[in-house]
Amino acid sequence: MKKNNRQWDVGGRLRYIALQVVILIYAVILFSSCDDADFKYSNFHCNFLLNNFQHQDATLATAMNSFSKGVFCRITYQMKSGAKYYVFENTLGDRTEKIFNAEDEQNHNEQRIGMNNGLIVGFSVYDDIFLAYDNQCPRCFDYNALPVRNYPLTFIGNDLVKCGNCKQEFALSVEGNGLERYYATTSGPLGVLHVH
Repeated sequence: MKKNNRQWDVGGRLRYIALQVVILIYAVILFSSCDDADFKYSNFHCNFLLNNFQHQDATLATAMNSFSKGVFCRITYQMKSGAKYYVFENTLGDRTEKIFNAEDEQNHNEQRIGMNNGLIVGFSVYDDIFLAYDNQCPRCFDYNALPVRNYPLTFIGNDLVKCGNCKQEFALSVEGNGLERYYATTSGPLGVLHVH
């Protein structure tokens, strides 16, 4: 009788330990699935849509070309002589301006260029991923602050940008670089750019 109790005690303990191990494995899987990959995109949805077939802008086209990896383009908006213009600047040093067309006006694109007038788009130098970022420094800029203060990023060479306020540098081709990232698609150099 004592021999059976000992076997039961050992068997019960082994089952208890096995159950604890299974629970621990499930907990590790559960918590490891909630890494930065789940939170890599911004909660701010700008819903910016630009048809470069209509604008035929070469500066923007370089960043929307999958064969121009590592070339990024900043898109901003300005008023000039009562008209709305896009300003396109890329990491190659090119700068162009294009006036808004009827579609841009209808989409209210001047209100959709990032959190505070600026998007950066381009293909990663490391792979075929098309990336879009907000042009504001994520460490300095606060969308909810009143008044809203501008902390734009500046191209400093290759695919690097820098904040003039905190001096932090960010590598645009590196996912998880700390910048506010958006979902983005392009249908080619002279196609449609959609940042959302």
